[in-house]
Amino acid sequence: MSTLTKFVSSWRKSDDGAGLAGADVCAVRIDEAGRVADQSSSAASLAALWEATDPVLAALVARVFESGQPAEARREADRGGNQWLAAVPGSKGVTIVARDTTLHDKVTEALMKSRALLKELLDSSADLAFEVDHDQVFRFLTPTEAFGIKTEDWLGRYASQFFWPHGDAPVRNPFSSSKSMHFDAVPVQLDGQDKRWLHFAVHPQFDDVGQRTSLRGTCRDMTARHLAERKARQDSLRFTLLQRITNGLNKFETAQELMDNASEALLDVLRADMVWAVIQYKEGLVPLSILGSRHDILDLDTIWSSLSGQEKTSVLVPDHDRDHLAIRLELGGNALGMVIISRDTSVSPWSSQEHQLLDGVAGVLTAAFSKAQLIDKLYRLSSKDDLTGLLNRRALVETIEARLKHQARTGQSGCLLFIDLDHFKEINDTLGHQTGDNALRLVAEHMQNMIRPCDYAGRYGGDEFVLWLEDVDADKAAEKAQALLDAMPSVRASLGAEMLRLNASVGICQSIAGTDFSFEDLADKADAVLYDVKAAGRGDIAIVSREGRAGAEE
Repeated sequence: MSTLTKFVSSWRKSDDGAGLAGADVCAVRIDEAGRVADQSSSAASLAALWEATDPVLAALVARVFESGQPAEARREADRGGNQWLAAVPGSKGVTIVARDTTLHDKVTEALMKSRALLKELLDSSADLAFEVDHDQVFRFLTPTEAFGIKTEDWLGRYASQFFWPHGDAPVRNPFSSSKSMHFDAVPVQLDGQDKRWLHFAVHPQFDDVGQRTSLRGTCRDMTARHLAERKARQDSLRFTLLQRITNGLNKFETAQELMDNASEALLDVLRADMVWAVIQYKEGLVPLSILGSRHDILDLDTIWSSLSGQEKTSVLVPDHDRDHLAIRLELGGNALGMVIISRDTSVSPWSSQEHQLLDGVAGVLTAAFSKAQLIDKLYRLSSKDDLTGLLNRRALVETIEARLKHQARTGQSGCLLFIDLDHFKEINDTLGHQTGDNALRLVAEHMQNMIRPCDYAGRYGGDEFVLWLEDVDADKAAEKAQALLDAMPSVRASLGAEMLRLNASVGICQSIAGTDFSFEDLADKADAVLYDVKAAGRGDIAIVSREGRAGAEE
């Protein structure tokens, strides 16, 4: 199926009468009078080309109006770029969609050149013909010189010792073959030479009783071909990574989506089983995206420190049975964060090509991190409660629900703490509302100081607060809650209200990954046990038990 056919099939699934304003492509609609009747938000330049009577565009639209059939065209854009144009007839005119194909065309051209080079290499003749006896000792060689070495010196030598002098012969050794075979891209290390890749064609000889008496064969130097193929694969993988991450920059609008998109691309292309995308804030490191089939907990601060001052862009970080591949990202001398990619390196070690691949996409990863960091900062600034500086109720609910959805994919869990101030009304009634506001600020300050950069604190309303603690269990959450209760005497002292009963009651509910998707579900359960604390005398902590959760769900 051609590109145009696929595009038309996809386009016609949508409503032809729909407006283009919300379309995520560069598109304009031309009516029968030749006017721009509608356009997408990114199509200003395309509309301007139509108004300027661009010959390629005009000819394409005229052809579609005349034939009533979809058509496509190629156009050379400004500054040497290329555009693919598709025009589709509809009830309200002809819709034109433009796509920039400059990068794709350049990569295609490079791949075609690589293929031509590979064909020339494949057509070359053998560099060496040989015969070894039953002990794999050379007894015949031609020509007299191969790979820059006189072959007469090889006679009587053990073949494997010559090609692998360091004893690292491959498991599928061509000289050990018991049947006619071809061995492609076999790595060899001749004495005093750089590593080569050879193609072997071997044919064993047998006596009347089936015993191997000798082995004849040829080999040729395929190093240039192998490196060209490897570079082509590398270019293709790099292009795939660049395209997927770049598409995310234009498509996704939240920091979480941006980081998940980049992590998924790295997970797939680098055959990893875990990817961490960690953003650096002034408060510390925040793992915004953790994807993969494993659920390891890393010492992010130690890894971050090990990346500082490294000359190389990507670095191996040893960790038990595996080495992580990590890259530190900076922009204008300012640290943005790091990406950590992991797999079982005892089975599949990281290659120099994979280092180069990660280095090659450092620029677009930096752009993704920079945008994610900016989006997250703007969101936090626009979502603060005016009195306490914590997240307001709307932002708190949105943030926790986003974390719950993310945890459904990673298998992690967190804890929601519902906090209600006890006897807060006494502060307002006795010392006035201004002191009451100061009390709320002091409690908020204690909450903010006791959480990590990856946790969230918010004011739910009135004298109610909510804490979200990322990737902790209920016992750890209870320790945080107790720290807040222990701080309440200092709050009363700061207000000059030691005689009053201001305190806090806390209800804790731990999320279950893949089960909890709603803030309301967790908040209701935490609020229920908080009510029990209130009824029992206040100033204490209660945790929603798993048995209680199961009963509530039934």
